[in-house]
Amino acid sequence: MKLFEKYAKLRHKTYVTSVITKSVVGSMALENQQVPKAQVNAIVASLLQEAELRGRPFES
Repeated sequence: MKLFEKYAKLRHKTYVTSVITKSVVGSMALENQQVPKAQVNAIVASLLQEAELRGRPFES
């Protein structure tokens, strides 16, 4: 069984963006480094867009 078959939510771009953004913001907060959530979200979105250009399809 492949990863994307077992965890179908990983195919949804909005879910992946949300999970990664929360994780990064939370990790930075633990280190007393406040990072704007919007800035992290923009970085994650651009990285996922690069992944799409390389052939990694996401569902909307």
